[in-house]
Amino acid sequence: MPTKPSTPGGVQSLSRAFALLRLLAEHHDAGLTLPELAAKADIDRTTAHRMARFLESAGYIERESAGKRYHLGTAAMALGLRAMNRPPPNSVLVTKMKALARLTGDAVFLIVRIGDHGHCLHTEEGSHRIKSFHMLTGTSRLLGQGTGSMALLAQMDNEAVRAHFERHRAEYEAGGLSLLKLLRGVERSRKLGYALAGAEGVAGVGYALPLAMGAEAAISIVSTASRMSVARRHEMGGIIGAMFADGR
Repeated sequence: MPTKPSTPGGVQSLSRAFALLRLLAEHHDAGLTLPELAAKADIDRTTAHRMARFLESAGYIERESAGKRYHLGTAAMALGLRAMNRPPPNSVLVTKMKALARLTGDAVFLIVRIGDHGHCLHTEEGSHRIKSFHMLTGTSRLLGQGTGSMALLAQMDNEAVRAHFERHRAEYEAGGLSLLKLLRGVERSRKLGYALAGAEGVAGVGYALPLAMGAEAAISIVSTASRMSVARRHEMGGIIGAMFADGR
């Protein structure tokens, strides 16, 4: 019977442990060595080793069998997946989404990043209802395909965006999206602080939430193009930014 891992004491230790988890989430594909983890978390190697051993014993991180690189463990991934049906209905985030939908009259979406995709976790409909929009909850699209997922893609550096594009080149090019177009959208989103999009009679704006809670998520407002002129999209971008600047 496995022994119960000892828990590092103090709030500081808890904060550092979550920092390690966030770092491994950001570098999940390639993984990180212990020295890299310690350097990126700005903690000494002994502390990083102690915390890594605890997280590994609990299943939240895993070490490669033929190497020294760490990745997120199955326990961490399972914990996230168990919450992927919807956010708590009375959470601060959902309350703000409801207020935004009432204010604008348009549909408000919560998009969370899952690997290379943006997953629509929750939708709040405004007074200007579009029948098909409620069906988007629970669907996923590649990052960059849609306002919320473009805002999330813009949080990655250009090297990571290029690597992401190469992994899904066929799918992007089938949809008429080249690497150049993707990078232009990313650069514009960074410059503005929010993503804009409009195609096939639909337009919207997406805003990446700050990583205050360690999550990669975005809020987007989408409506018919007739309701979403470029000027109104910029206005909505400012409203979302002011409302969600604290990451909640």
